[in-house]
Amino acid sequence: MSLTENPAARRTWVLAQGSPLSHCITGLIVPALGGTVLVQRDAPVPLLDGLVVSGLDARTIPPVLDPEHGIAHCVRPEDLAAAAGERTDVAAALVVSPTRYGAVADIRALADAAHASGVPLIVDESRRSPLFGRHPGLLPDALAHGADLSVSSGAAPVLRLGEGPHAELLRPLVERAVELTRQTGCDSLPARSLARDWDHVLASLETAAAIGAGVRKEGRFSLVADGFGDVPGIAGADPLRIAINTRAGGVPGPEAHRLLDRAGLGHRVVGATGTVLTLALGEEDEPDAEAFLDALHALPASVEDPAEPLRLALPSPGPGRLTLRAAFFGHHRVVDCAEAVGMASAARVTACPPGVPVLLPGEVVTAESVAYLRLLARSREGRIGGAADADATMLRVVQEPTDLW
Repeated sequence: MSLTENPAARRTWVLAQGSPLSHCITGLIVPALGGTVLVQRDAPVPLLDGLVVSGLDARTIPPVLDPEHGIAHCVRPEDLAAAAGERTDVAAALVVSPTRYGAVADIRALADAAHASGVPLIVDESRRSPLFGRHPGLLPDALAHGADLSVSSGAAPVLRLGEGPHAELLRPLVERAVELTRQTGCDSLPARSLARDWDHVLASLETAAAIGAGVRKEGRFSLVADGFGDVPGIAGADPLRIAINTRAGGVPGPEAHRLLDRAGLGHRVVGATGTVLTLALGEEDEPDAEAFLDALHALPASVEDPAEPLRLALPSPGPGRLTLRAAFFGHHRVVDCAEAVGMASAARVTACPPGVPVLLPGEVVTAESVAYLRLLARSREGRIGGAADADATMLRVVQEPTDLW
């Protein structure tokens, strides 16, 4: 059996061109099912791009925050159920698994919660290794646990339709969307084009296991996944995505990345926060585990004490005043953050840590959000993305929404 075949998948579509698949999902499929979509708040940007196209109203679901590492994990099933129960026009729920740090959500419980509310569950698996398949060392994908549609990546983006209760409802919608992409030049490819050699799978798993064992044995650093069992909403870990707490050994994540790059061993690093360095294995070029561990454990400790991570509680988001599409196409202007309070944000403003948006387009800017951004900007390791300036003293707001439809 090909590594890309999946007994839980009713049908698979592989797109030849890299147009954001969530753009296709939310923009072309989901609006036929309802007027509101439930979406994980820290979902990848392409999911928000899809909401701009769809014109749907969005209700975000917060992920569980990990204050020790300053990162975000998965959505809890009870939070999805609560969000679905607040609206009567929910079209679908969209969640992310695995996360950028390798946490795998409890998809079975999330699917049960979505289905109990009468809506399909769509899972963005774009951060999953392209070596998805049936090897026992790799976790089953979302469809095997009841998801109705999954989005994954690799040599090309892939859509998979499951066997869940909403499959027959989704099938014609997906087929029409794929047909539209063909008409616009984005032809589909056979799934076998993504097949991987078994030796490659085994080598990647062996490399990942060796790196994990080496980190644990040395004891200087720690693995984020070792604490997943204590975090609600996490059902497992992606074995090929390794998040290492380098701060525990006196090295901030970005500094560790810079030094590993200098040694020629940073090519599989996909993210670095003040606390965590993340590797993603399963591509064509894997690092040598022994060389990587030697370089990692030889990293010099920072002259500044990085032992205590930044711990800030995210403010509750302001109410949604406009859809993402209305905010995106509205007339924008840049104002002082104090003046922005009470206005609708025109941008996604993300706080790092923990990598979760404080503001989304269309949401009302609150005094609490502004105070949080100011506090984060003054901190030594805080970073803000999406504000009109680096220290978030200026924000982009909607001056006047434009109703084009």
